[in-house]
Amino acid sequence: MQIGRRISLNAIRVFATVARTGSLTAAGAELGVTPGAVSHQVKKLEDELGVSFFRRGNNSVSLTDAGERFYQEVAPAVGLIERSAGALYRQETEISVQAPTSFAVRWLIPLLDRFRALCPEVRVRVETGPAPGFPVVPISDVSIRYFRADEAAEGWELLGRDLSRPVLSPSLLAANTAARKVTIQDVPALKCAAGNWDWKLWCEKSGVSPADLSFSHEFDTDDAALHACVAGLGMVLASPLLTAKEKQSGALVALPGYEPVDIGSYRYQRRSDSRVVRQFCGWMDAEMQSLE
Repeated sequence: MQIGRRISLNAIRVFATVARTGSLTAAGAELGVTPGAVSHQVKKLEDELGVSFFRRGNNSVSLTDAGERFYQEVAPAVGLIERSAGALYRQETEISVQAPTSFAVRWLIPLLDRFRALCPEVRVRVETGPAPGFPVVPISDVSIRYFRADEAAEGWELLGRDLSRPVLSPSLLAANTAARKVTIQDVPALKCAAGNWDWKLWCEKSGVSPADLSFSHEFDTDDAALHACVAGLGMVLASPLLTAKEKQSGALVALPGYEPVDIGSYRYQRRSDSRVVRQFCGWMDAEMQSLE
């Protein structure tokens, strides 16, 4: 009887880490080894299976079709093994949370001091997701995701609505006001969503023609677009969840005459029913309710 070849589980873990981070260097830093050691493990796995998992550039790697299929199949298993192993030595004093970058930077992280005041013994590790273009396989205790208003969210609990409206810097508003009422046609818009789906949905629900918008600059995250907005480069469609600091300081104001529109929601999913996870999710819900 022929015995199947043995594939190193460590090599598969190394592959999954590279796929998730999109970088040999980042994977090595996470695993505590050199990029060369990471590359060696991946190459050995590719040779054993007779496939190429990555297209290699000067400073980056990207998944081939075979690599993406393999990652989708092995990543949940790798995550399960790591969580199970971690549960053996981790006390209930640590929680990992995965969240969209802009939401984490602008809402979650600034409030963590309040959670620490309630649960001083708990450590929170915030993960802002994998490199752009790589598959998302949630492996955290709590996963937070953004859903468009027209997107199914079965199995995800509502955290907060995205009630967005156009915001801009006071200086840009003043420059366009002059002696008349400023309209949305007067201010350049900033793009930070694929296909401008957010602006299109807002226009549809607000009774505004998309043809009235003129776009200037484009950014890959809400956070970057909001920094540009503060600098006076244009207006951004944003909710109070992401602009609390700027609204409080006066760095951003709402464009007069236009109401907030529900274009989506932030939702979370628990992958553990531990005491600390329940505490954290309850705290998030309470913080959101305090804004209403």
